Amino acid sequence: MRLAPSSRILAALLAAAFFPAPGALAAGAERPLTEPHFLEIPGIGRVPIPLPPGARVFSPQRRPAGPAEPEIAPERPPQTARDSLDDLIRRLSLAESEEEESALAQAIGRLWARSASPTVDLLMRRALVAVGLGADSLALDLFDRIVILEPEWAEALVGRANVRIALGDLDGAERDLESAVRLEPRRFDALGALGALRERAGASARALEAYRRARALDPRREEWRKAEERLRLEVEGRDI
Repeated sequence: MRLAPSSRILAALLAAAFFPAPGALAAGAERPLTEPHFLEIPGIGRVPIPLPPGARVFSPQRRPAGPAEPEIAPERPPQTARDSLDDLIRRLSLAESEEEESALAQAIGRLWARSASPTVDLLMRRALVAVGLGADSLALDLFDRIVILEPEWAEALVGRANVRIALGDLDGAERDLESAVRLEPRRFDALGALGALRERAGASARALEAYRRARALDPRREEWRKAEERLRLEVEGRDI
């Protein structure tokens, strides 16, 4: 696939679909970097990255002073989570407003963002921090580690695809998104991103197929509706 000069813009446009604000950074506190050219990654060490002056990073080791945190309830059994996901996806396909669609999509994103490993959760938080700081090479290294640890976790593949788009590796991004959809066929965000990448590459018929699959799950997404209509006319022609 030929790289277009605006791949960074494409990455920004797709980032919201890849990371539906599940609140992965809710725990912990921000702190200023004491050495602005390094980021400390547990299990990896101090990694040099280019940061702007005054940049702040997430630090799970330091928490603000205050009352003791409430005891965290144990995770729900996987089958219960699966039942909840099934119900949320069913409701998403029937959403009657953009507000309802957005709330359901974010709830689904929070379920997808759950891994089975505290180590992977920590690496994912670090990867998202690196993404937010524009340290794409560091983020890619972290996502590579996550995929090795959890090869069947679609969330990691979707996240790595986003970073690969930012780095201009559109072929690699497409492979990651296709793998994510094989693992979780209802990843409407990955399907929508696949549609965008395929359309950009001129694969109109395959792009149309991806958009249609995405809209079957999330029919209120306006940009996908417009893309489907545009490509339908191109691929199938006008009705006679």
